[in-house]
Amino acid sequence: MIEQISSPHGSHRTALWITWEHHRRTLELCHALSIELCELTSPRSRGLRYVVLLARTTICLLRRRPSLVVVQCPSVVLGLWAALLKPLLGFSLVADLHNEAVRPFSILSSTYESVLAFIHATADLCLVSNAHLSDVVERAGGKVFVLPDKLPDMRPRAIVPAGPTRSVVFVCTYAPDEPFREVIDAARGIDPTVTVFVTGSYRRVEPLHPPENVYLTGYVSERDYVALLQTADVIVDLTCIDDCLVCGAYEAVALGKPLVTSDTAALREYFNRGTVYTKHDSQSLAAAMSYALEHSDELAAEMRTLRVELARDWVRQRDALRRLLQLDESGRTASDLIPLPMRH
Repeated sequence: MIEQISSPHGSHRTALWITWEHHRRTLELCHALSIELCELTSPRSRGLRYVVLLARTTICLLRRRPSLVVVQCPSVVLGLWAALLKPLLGFSLVADLHNEAVRPFSILSSTYESVLAFIHATADLCLVSNAHLSDVVERAGGKVFVLPDKLPDMRPRAIVPAGPTRSVVFVCTYAPDEPFREVIDAARGIDPTVTVFVTGSYRRVEPLHPPENVYLTGYVSERDYVALLQTADVIVDLTCIDDCLVCGAYEAVALGKPLVTSDTAALREYFNRGTVYTKHDSQSLAAAMSYALEHSDELAAEMRTLRVELARDWVRQRDALRRLLQLDESGRTASDLIPLPMRH
């Protein structure tokens, strides 16, 4: 049971979302909730960057004096700063917790986990993408609301013709949790006429030596990225993190494309149609991609059904969150609404 958050400043004050990086989930949620977004970035080196962003965040809050502040976390420094400023400036705080701010994968430190627990407990509400992340926040004394990412708007700007051969697009950023070397190796075990496109900037990793049917795209524009996904026969997105709902899976649903993704409980539960689940060894990956290509029409039809179901369920959750935060359709807060009991 989650009690409704009330505005400390009386009725009808503004809500403000602050982030220190550009992220699709944040953009989509701000638009869907009509919350003003303050996206603060800095090209400075890490130490000086934090000083600049902390100062700009404080100035923004002092000038705007919002009654409700939402922060994207990570940045954990931003989440901690907002938690410290909360009693001083008197706003309600919502922390939108991405996986690294719940169960860290890249940073393993007891100090880091203590900071996360403080953020979880101090925030009036913590948003997580799936229920598997709830227990960590609740153990720290936090209140949780589960809200997956909104399906992105992937409508093409122009009609893009399909290529002469079939293609698989592996959505990749070369992050530590992505088995990109195994995918490249798996491409040797599928039909050699199928082109496997691997997205993301590969210059920061050691040479990959891909086979002839693998094309490393490097960084591409958003427009070209959407066009690439639009022409794919199968989309692949993988993670070694157990409770992560990967962005490429949402994109596959939005485009009605067959998906190959990691065999985890969180991904199985949410992307429960049109999807092939796989282990991360090259043999399993090759088998999964081959199966998805062979059954692409059937899987695409299932994915289009899933798209309707997820979009409907997401709107229902969005509306429940709006009531819980006492947000009207213009993104203003009010303090006189009836508390809404919510199920975790």
